Amino acid sequence: MKHLSAVWRIRLFFWILIILLKVFVRAPYDFMAFNTFLGYVPIELSFHLKRFNDRRALAFWVLLVIWLVFYPNAPYVMTDLFHLSWLHAHTSINGILRSDPVIWLNFAMMMVCALSCLLIGTVTLEQTARQLTQLTTPHHPRIRYLWIVFFMTLASIGIYIGRFLRLHSIYLLFTPTWFFKQLWSIWSIKMIEFVVIMTILQLIVYWLMKVSQHYNMETNK
Repeated sequence: MKHLSAVWRIRLFFWILIILLKVFVRAPYDFMAFNTFLGYVPIELSFHLKRFNDRRALAFWVLLVIWLVFYPNAPYVMTDLFHLSWLHAHTSINGILRSDPVIWLNFAMMMVCALSCLLIGTVTLEQTARQLTQLTTPHHPRIRYLWIVFFMTLASIGIYIGRFLRLHSIYLLFTPTWFFKQLWSIWSIKMIEFVVIMTILQLIVYWLMKVSQHYNMETNK
């Protein structure tokens, strides 16, 4: 592991995690393997985006659109934490948490899935925004922050679609007309409020990551 690149460490982590989820996690949490796989897809796509250094390359823009379609699946996994209620972790007598190891193992697995997809997904989102800025507006590097907000807003809309309409990104690739018909029906005040909340949540996670990086740099001087 010492000589592996960060990209391959991330790949191995997700491959092993998905295999463990598929083999050992049982109903009602057997959906976690598929959701984690979908959350990993945009992370893998972002690795391939780094191959392109020319904004005129059609392959870059095609891959960027595909990445954007799948990216909401990364932060989406954190909403699966609502399913922790299925564990019935509190005793019915006094409400104290039970110490059943099965409950805590499921809790740990769901936290690992949610945090890994959210955190690594956020890192790759920043890298993608930075690359896009370098290719399109290299003299204005701060524009990457606008791309970050834009991508996170679209991701929040995607989370809403996936959570409340039960639509996956794959539908956009195979049934785009039907998908967009569903999309036009979702707009409401509650939907916009949800998107704002989820976008702010993602921005806070991004800010915490940047603060942690700066703190680490300052303490290591």
